[in-house]
Amino acid sequence: MKKIFTVLSGLVLAATIIAHVPQKSTYSIGDFAHGGIVFWVDETGQHGLVCAKEDQSAGVIWARSFGDTYANKDGIYKGKRNTAIIIAAQEAMGDEDIIYAARICNELEITENGKTYDDWYLPSRKEVNLMWQSRAAVNKAALANGGSAFESNGFYWSSNEYTDNLGWIQLFYSVSQHYYFKSDIARVRAIRAF
Repeated sequence: MKKIFTVLSGLVLAATIIAHVPQKSTYSIGDFAHGGIVFWVDETGQHGLVCAKEDQSAGVIWARSFGDTYANKDGIYKGKRNTAIIIAAQEAMGDEDIIYAARICNELEITENGKTYDDWYLPSRKEVNLMWQSRAAVNKAALANGGSAFESNGFYWSSNEYTDNLGWIQLFYSVSQHYYFKSDIARVRAIRAF
């Protein structure tokens, strides 16, 4: 009898441990998760990037003061670093009270399903291009979840600097990216990593 009780106790303990192991979820492009819409996932499907379900601005500057910020890292997850560099550079130039693309993203807080996400950033050239590539799935998910589609004839800021007075934009009516005067206005859609 004692042996049967020990075996049963062991099975109950094993079942309890298994029940408390977090289940791994995988994500696909177009999923509404982690405060936004998934537009890129890594090979595991467990990590990636989401964009906000709507634009944070229909027209804002990249920067008011011209000057090298050295926000030149391009690639996945590089926009976060660029955003921090842009903000530090703009503050050093005396523009801490100006509204600009990187600052809008950095200060963004979005609450979805009772959870607040506050680690948004301005995407790198690569990241904003990935959003463009996934725009059909993102638009569908955005509209289904109370957001808005990308402006199909618009262009969106990246966090990459080209020169002291030019930053990179992604055209959403073609695959092209171009540099644009930092003091001109373009659209902004924030992203975050998960």
